[in-house]
Amino acid sequence: FGRRIVVMDPKGEYGTLAAFCDTKVIALRPGGRVKLNPLDKRIAQHDRLRLLNAISAAALDRPLKPQEKTALERALESAAVIARGEATLPGVVECLLNPSEDAGKLLAADQASLIEWGREVAFELRRLVTGDLKGMFDGKTSRTVDLGAEVVVLDLSAVYDSDALGILMTCAAAWLQGVLAESTDRKTIFVLDEAWAILSNLGIAKWLQASFKLSRARGLQNIAVMHRFSDLAATGAQGSQQERVARGLLSDTETKVVYAQPHGEVAATRELLGLTDTEAELLPHLDRGVGLWKVGERSFLVWHLVGRTERELIDTDARMVRPLVHNLAS
Repeated sequence: FGRRIVVMDPKGEYGTLAAFCDTKVIALRPGGRVKLNPLDKRIAQHDRLRLLNAISAAALDRPLKPQEKTALERALESAAVIARGEATLPGVVECLLNPSEDAGKLLAADQASLIEWGREVAFELRRLVTGDLKGMFDGKTSRTVDLGAEVVVLDLSAVYDSDALGILMTCAAAWLQGVLAESTDRKTIFVLDEAWAILSNLGIAKWLQASFKLSRARGLQNIAVMHRFSDLAATGAQGSQQERVARGLLSDTETKVVYAQPHGEVAATRELLGLTDTEAELLPHLDRGVGLWKVGERSFLVWHLVGRTERELIDTDARMVRPLVHNLAS
């Protein structure tokens, strides 16, 4: 149908689909050969600063102070000038720790003040550029990265167990959405698997919500995948801003697809989606491949028929089953 598919794959489950479509997976791993620059010059300047604030707040695990936002803004501007147009995270860290003498003139702040404002942020961001996560987002985007294919899969499985998974997914998603925004003449389906990892942090969840609101203008159809709707309720304390942002993201989603849910998940799913008694009672009894689709105010039961070729592409149980068969045979 002329759509491009771009998949954020935290668990490495879409490689078979990419191979079937004759495209190579873009694998991001610490110390690997592929780099993405979340501050890529192709991304709008205000989006770059918004992303930098989001990942900094996530790294600190708290909202940014006004002074920290100011230090980040000045560091981003300085890093872009030094790099002749395109800032990188290492450049921003360097400008936070060692701002120029005149960097704070417009703010009536001296060099020592800027250093103090940005010191804690800089130390947290250093992990992405010099620590155990270096080699993914610490330089300009690799020339080998091509978004021209019909199916693009970004594999983050090498860092799936990292406590920084949400930050890493956000860096990658920001780069993807920023670059994709350039080519609005081509409609894109953007799949964000394991969406709970991004929604688990307030700053990042806000960034995602804002990005989703721009999807129409950018020709993007966003699909967020999670195992349970209670994952949204678990993003923060009841009534917290974090939970409200997560629920707001769900409210902004026009189409919800729910497959079979265990009895313990029915109440949360019903409350979040406003299901009727009949719809809620159906959820634990849906057969495999049958989903409850909520399209606007209308509801449908949809049976997803899977052909032989498709079955091989979507079988994510293969890794568990094949070793078992081998062991039984031996």
